[in-house]
Amino acid sequence: MGYLPVAPATFASIISIVIWYFLLPYKVIYIAVAVILFVVGIILSKEFTTLWGKDPRQVVIDEYASLLLPLYFTPRRIIPLVITFALFRFFDILKPPPLRRLEDVPGGWGIMLDDLGAAIYSTIIILIIFAIGIKI
Repeated sequence: MGYLPVAPATFASIISIVIWYFLLPYKVIYIAVAVILFVVGIILSKEFTTLWGKDPRQVVIDEYASLLLPLYFTPRRIIPLVITFALFRFFDILKPPPLRRLEDVPGGWGIMLDDLGAAIYSTIIILIIFAIGIKI
């Protein structure tokens, strides 16, 4: 998906949605898959930076591995899914402080950490929405 000419990271996030849809009822498996994808992402991203340079657009495992975090807290309904997806993409694209600085971490960690940060920001907002009782 990283070779798509338009929005490869956004399209790659669809992988997360498929994993979320089928594995969320199986919490332990869901968490294991998320952790494995993140660790594999660190390893592969490090290798790809030696081939293609810092944070190459062909690498999209960071998006779909990280989006699994806020999706874990998202009910299996369309509106919460759209909100979670939009929040994650917003934070991943905008990279508010300190996310942009995380890209400077060397190797695969830098590629993965800024997206994990976007996932954490998204998760916090999703949890706040549910904590204050907004019905979505």
